[in-house]
Amino acid sequence: MLSHKIAPVQAGFRANTQPLLRHTTMRLVFAALCTVAWCATVGHCGAELPSYFTRVWQVEDGLPQNGVTAVVQTQDGYIWVGTHNGLVRFDGVRFKVFDTGNTPQLQSSRITALFEDAEGNLWIGQETGELARYTRGRFYPQEIGGAWLRAKIVGIGTDTAGDVWVLNNEGQLVRVRDGRILTPPAGLASGLIALVNNGSGTIWVTRNGAASVLADGKLKPVQCGAEPVPDFVQGISPARGGGIWVVADGTIRRWSGFEWDTDLGPAPWGTTALSVFTELRSGMLAAGTPDRGLYLLSTRGGVLHFSHTNGLPHDWVRSLCEDHEGNLWIGTGSGGLAVLRAGKVGVVNAPDHWQGRAVLAVTAARDGALWIGTEGAGLYCFRNGTWTHYGEEAGISNLYVWSVAEDASGRVWLGTWSGGLLMQQDNRFERAPGTAELTMPMPALLPTSADELLVGTGSGLLHYKQGHPVWLGQNAHFQIHDVRTVVRDSAGTVWFGMYGGGLGMLKDGHVRQFTRKDGLSSDFVQSLFVDDEHGVLWIGTFGGGLNRLKDGRFAVINAQHGLPNNVICHIQDDGAGNFWLSTYAGIVRVSRADLDRCADGQTSPVQCTVFDTGDGMPTLECTGGFQPAGCKTADGKLWFPTTKGLVVIDPRNIRLNLHPPRVVIEEIWAKDRLVLDGQAGAGPLRIPPGCNRLEFRYTALSFTAPEKVRFKYKLDGLEQDWTDAGAKRVATYSYVPPGDYTFRVVAANNDGVWNNSGASIALVVLPQYWQTWWFRGMIGVVVLSTVAGGVWFDTRRRLHRRLQHAEHQRALERERARIAKDIHDDLGASLTRITLLSQSVRDKLTAPAEAAAELERIYITAREMTRAMDEIVWAVNPQHDTLDSLANYFGKCAQDLLIPAGIRCRLDMPMHLPAWQLTSEVRHNLFLAFKEALNNAAKHAGATEVRISLALDDAGFELVVTDDGRGFARAAAENTAQQHTAPGRSGGGNGLLNMQQRMTELGGKCIIESAPGRGTRIRFILPRKKAEV
Repeated sequence: MLSHKIAPVQAGFRANTQPLLRHTTMRLVFAALCTVAWCATVGHCGAELPSYFTRVWQVEDGLPQNGVTAVVQTQDGYIWVGTHNGLVRFDGVRFKVFDTGNTPQLQSSRITALFEDAEGNLWIGQETGELARYTRGRFYPQEIGGAWLRAKIVGIGTDTAGDVWVLNNEGQLVRVRDGRILTPPAGLASGLIALVNNGSGTIWVTRNGAASVLADGKLKPVQCGAEPVPDFVQGISPARGGGIWVVADGTIRRWSGFEWDTDLGPAPWGTTALSVFTELRSGMLAAGTPDRGLYLLSTRGGVLHFSHTNGLPHDWVRSLCEDHEGNLWIGTGSGGLAVLRAGKVGVVNAPDHWQGRAVLAVTAARDGALWIGTEGAGLYCFRNGTWTHYGEEAGISNLYVWSVAEDASGRVWLGTWSGGLLMQQDNRFERAPGTAELTMPMPALLPTSADELLVGTGSGLLHYKQGHPVWLGQNAHFQIHDVRTVVRDSAGTVWFGMYGGGLGMLKDGHVRQFTRKDGLSSDFVQSLFVDDEHGVLWIGTFGGGLNRLKDGRFAVINAQHGLPNNVICHIQDDGAGNFWLSTYAGIVRVSRADLDRCADGQTSPVQCTVFDTGDGMPTLECTGGFQPAGCKTADGKLWFPTTKGLVVIDPRNIRLNLHPPRVVIEEIWAKDRLVLDGQAGAGPLRIPPGCNRLEFRYTALSFTAPEKVRFKYKLDGLEQDWTDAGAKRVATYSYVPPGDYTFRVVAANNDGVWNNSGASIALVVLPQYWQTWWFRGMIGVVVLSTVAGGVWFDTRRRLHRRLQHAEHQRALERERARIAKDIHDDLGASLTRITLLSQSVRDKLTAPAEAAAELERIYITAREMTRAMDEIVWAVNPQHDTLDSLANYFGKCAQDLLIPAGIRCRLDMPMHLPAWQLTSEVRHNLFLAFKEALNNAAKHAGATEVRISLALDDAGFELVVTDDGRGFARAAAENTAQQHTAPGRSGGGNGLLNMQQRMTELGGKCIIESAPGRGTRIRFILPRKKAEV
């Protein structure tokens, strides 16, 4: 036998149905998704059922117990789960458990029934027969009066009047309002007891196979016209179009209210009693059994069966709940909580699951068949719902089929790892003629016509035609090797990608190579797509993202531009303006126009949709480096190989999740203190003083792919822009100053549909007492008072010091005046007397000339002492501490010194001098310098005239002494600084140096200007601030 056919798996399908589906389960371990390799595959049928996959949560994931007794979604969007170890609230990511330890309103942690009424109250039935109610974030115990037995509550519902009824496993149906008890009739069969409520006030009860309905406060047997329902009712469900579905005696029918209008025939579960039975919004029926798992039935024909053998964690299905987005939640007996979701990606597995090997290549044949090459499991063909496997018995000696292609005549060609090039002959495969010596890997095939193709091999590019293989590019200046992909454009140019060699182009027999040096992002090229219409070549690389070659230039689009991964395994056009890229991070749909804009630098990042394990992918890793690593069939479906099977996507049937997620702010923590747990009260939330570190914990209730929900938040009053939080469900602020704020958070679901209203909460961060306005005002008053007091004290202190200084100055001036008076009265009188006496003696003396000479010296000395004393008295006397007194004294002194020497004295003084007060130090030092200048002019200059001028302004004054004497050499004076004489002049002492030092000590300047034969000009410059008191 050359090949063998494998009948499709039809787990629970009726004979006339062969739908193609896929089911895989995934396990959520906190944030990690792990694909569980349970898959069921069938062929096509007239009424195709959707593909499903499951996700499972158990104790390791935060569920308090693996036995799930009840599941319900409340109006606020949360999923509530009952277990024997507490009540659980679930947002798709986090479990919050309520039990007797943290919720004393619950008398027992063994939860057995859950029900939400029209007003949003959640009713909680417990195994001990106790009832509780959850309303607006608070739990309340609910008393049941009458003769109610404390037995396990198995069902809760409301009637048309809004009254709540509770059913226990002892067969009591009690009205909570008044404790009225009804007893539903029991059948003869041994079955389950259940309560069914249609949400409009109708309650049905099944007990041991008997069915009754609550009407007008009474239980009546269910009647379907004149015909009673069968004796063994396995399950009842309200029909969404009106009427009820009845499963009885192993058959499924719908009663419209007038007739049995639908008969689905025998139930696939036989006469097994159902633990739960309901109609979904899609019109499918869901039936949970105690020991056979879950059944989904289409009213148009077709059934899906899920059990522990193909994805369900346990065969005991205790409860079902369809959420607002169409996901079906399953509570199992001991397998935890599962959710069944319709996948956007279907997984197609051969009956032998590819023998556990990876799928490498897939191509679509003209007759609608799919040919699939694998990594070590040979070749598979899927045609008209039937699988055929080709292995060694079919001539494929090497089971590593790396490439598959069909030529123009319909013949299938295979490229293998080391088994050469194979061609189809009838129902088996043989080595292509002329290729017996070619055993290198052949990962790429491109048929160009009948019996003609291009072959990418590990050793180069091969052209094969009618038994004649020819190596291409032998004259290339580089080595062509490891060719992984080959395409040909409309102009006949052949493009080929190499592992390590970049991109090659073969045109008119000439080969050109493009590498990273030319702008290519990676030299490992594994996928090519020719866009002849726009003259573009798209290049998928390993590690370098997607490249576009247009007009001789490369443009790169990679993870930095929005792609989820830089490994591009295959590029597929869907014919609707989109590229589908298989990658190591799932399958990506992206608009070609958006890619072009990004490549042109007009936009970044690109907007792409990623299909991953949350959409039904069995793994994120697609396979690449083999051609073709994807294909499009005539019906528009796209097929991609992965390391865990073959996946299919129908771009036309991708249903977007248009339900914006409800956003909830669950908790607010302020400095490790819980200040909000659940719903906020009226008015802003008040944050205690000192609690400035805030943490907001929020969520969005979208269960289709909660890991893909995205958030943005901001704190009005502190920040202007939104913070993109990604999937993070907590916002932390290290320090929020006291003030009024509003925290806002918005979210988008897995398909990017935003709830822009989001959730918000106003809060007031209270200040510490020292941050309050009244405290700051008080501190301000204290500070101002302190400053004012300090200023007043400092002013008084300064005034006191000034008064003390003034008093001291007055005392000093009095003392100076007394000293000057004493000197003048006592010492001056005595010196004057000596002068007069010596003069009298000199005049009367007739002694020898020697005595007369001595007396002359006594006279001169006494006269000089009298003049010096007069100068000292002038300098000390405070009455002369003015500029006017200084100018008058200088004029008198100059005349007294120059006129006796026969030198004319010219004074140029202002008529009116300002009342500047000068210190005695200034007057004394300035007088000595001035006197030195006069002495030099009188004794050494040989001058006939001395001119003295005084000029002043607001900045200070300048005193100038100018003579018409012989002058002197300025350089010599600067070297010695010891004499004020012309060449040949003697004496002078340290006159120049003394004048300069005295002016420097006063903070002024002494500028001497002289030249031989041109006289001397001495300028005494003193700033006012240095001169005044």
